[in-house]
Amino acid sequence: MQLLLLTGLFLPLAGFLFICGLNKILPRRLVEVAGPGTILLSFLTFSYILYCNNQGVPLPHITLFTWIPLKGLWTDFSLRLDHLSLLMTLIITGVGFLIHAYSVGYMDHDEDLARYFSVMNFFIFSMLLLVLGANLLVFFVGWEGVGLASYLLIGYWYKRPPAAKAAKKAFVVNRIGDLGLLLGILLTYSLFGTSDIQEVCQRVGKEFTIGAPLITILSLLYFWGATGKSAQIPLHTWLPDAMEGPTPVSALIHAATMVTAGVYLVVRMHPVFQMAPITLQLVAIVGGTTALFSALCATSQSDLKRVLAYSTISQLGLMFLATGVGAYFAAMFHLTTHAFVKALLFLSAGNVIHMMHGTTEMDKMGGLNKVFPKTNLLFLVGALSMSGIPPLAIFFSKDIIIESVSGNTLYYYAALSVSLLTAFYLTRAYMLTFRGPCLVKDVKEAPVVMLAPVAVLGLLTVFGGLLGFAVNQAPLLMQFLAKDSLAFMAQSFHVTISMWISILVAFTGVTIGAFYSRKSLAIFFNSFYINQLYQALFVQPCRAIANCIASFFEPKIFDSSLSLTQDASYKTAKILQELQNGQIRSYIAWLVVGASFLIIYLSIASL
Repeated sequence: MQLLLLTGLFLPLAGFLFICGLNKILPRRLVEVAGPGTILLSFLTFSYILYCNNQGVPLPHITLFTWIPLKGLWTDFSLRLDHLSLLMTLIITGVGFLIHAYSVGYMDHDEDLARYFSVMNFFIFSMLLLVLGANLLVFFVGWEGVGLASYLLIGYWYKRPPAAKAAKKAFVVNRIGDLGLLLGILLTYSLFGTSDIQEVCQRVGKEFTIGAPLITILSLLYFWGATGKSAQIPLHTWLPDAMEGPTPVSALIHAATMVTAGVYLVVRMHPVFQMAPITLQLVAIVGGTTALFSALCATSQSDLKRVLAYSTISQLGLMFLATGVGAYFAAMFHLTTHAFVKALLFLSAGNVIHMMHGTTEMDKMGGLNKVFPKTNLLFLVGALSMSGIPPLAIFFSKDIIIESVSGNTLYYYAALSVSLLTAFYLTRAYMLTFRGPCLVKDVKEAPVVMLAPVAVLGLLTVFGGLLGFAVNQAPLLMQFLAKDSLAFMAQSFHVTISMWISILVAFTGVTIGAFYSRKSLAIFFNSFYINQLYQALFVQPCRAIANCIASFFEPKIFDSSLSLTQDASYKTAKILQELQNGQIRSYIAWLVVGASFLIIYLSIASL
């Protein structure tokens, strides 16, 4: 099992090194095989581990080597596979492979395919390392690797100024969040003397009381990091702009990798969060606020990919809302179904964008159901699922979240409002894109290499909800996660009044979206002007300070001070050089002067 774990982890890295190292000589076809192929083999490896575990074989824990052999910082480079991380590896490699396979068709005209697939493989490897890290430092290496890969992929078309700008924005905003996580890791070492995740989770309840100030600070630092990676308020602004990258990149970031890392962090470290009720309340408030805020923004977007981007932020907010009330199973179930559905929506949108030569504005679309009949059906299935229409996948996971927060009136109505708005803006996007008069000519349906992965995601969207649905017994996914020592607050699907209200809300949102598809508000379109506010409060003042330093302080103070120092040194050296003239009589004269000075000084001092 240890060899299988290492194989599953390092296959994507091997693909990255192979493609990156030999990109000058590799034929294009081999790159198209090696990139997706290594991810497929990794998925099959983790699937076999799942099979072996079901046969009673324990999941492995591996220590590869001692990384930091310092007292107080002793850290092993170790990996631990449990049922939570195994679920994540299957999502990452399974959905990741489908996106890789789709990319073969989407990037068919790109000249730098080797760079694309090498970084995509590095992205998958970094995310696998993140979820498999047994201690927080190994986890942090994967966390930073994902950040680097996202920067390279968002700015993949770096010659386009918007893409380069979006990549820099994503990188900077995520570094703000990463600072919080890094401080949290340092505080973990200070409190526990170790960064081993399992040990910290076991000791926190024994060594600290509920609400202990230091644990509250620690959990707040963890959540600070999570808000950056998972694009929660106030660090959400990078994700909509990240749409400048290729559509498969957007699908990978939104569905299976980067943005789910923050949710995974909170669930993984949930024993720490359970000891900090204030933090949990903040997690729920931030999650609920982000979900509602982003849903409102999505209602007025004209760019198809930005609609889906705000949808991702909103759904991540629901996951954090669930973790804030202790519904960790509900959060992970929604994370799983969301991976299927959001990948389906992005890749379906990618079919349209690719065949329309990069057009993303819905105002330039319309009537595409006649041109893209298969893509039309697949996008519709994804939109209805994300809207919460039964019996599609998101209906089950979203219902469990709504049921979990029903004890708090504010959270409950926030979740219902998000459900209504989600149904509205996705139906609106579908109507603007696929219905109405046809506004385009000379386009055709996407090729099979792009349709096949999307069709598989369509099947997962239809049947994926069965993972969390069962009659008279615990659902399959709940049984799977319950095998860990992690104390999940488990909820299962059951028929309630809340469920019927949720269904009614979903159908209402779909109906409104179908009839009022072109209505929009400027405040929602501009995302409540948060970007403009950040520009005024942070970007412009920092830029003004930088310009002041560059135009005044650097040339007139820093450079001038260096010039003065240089001149003074030169003149001093010249004077000293003249003193060292090689004339013995001059040296004797200076000796007499010095001796006379000493005699006079000592005579005065003795008085």
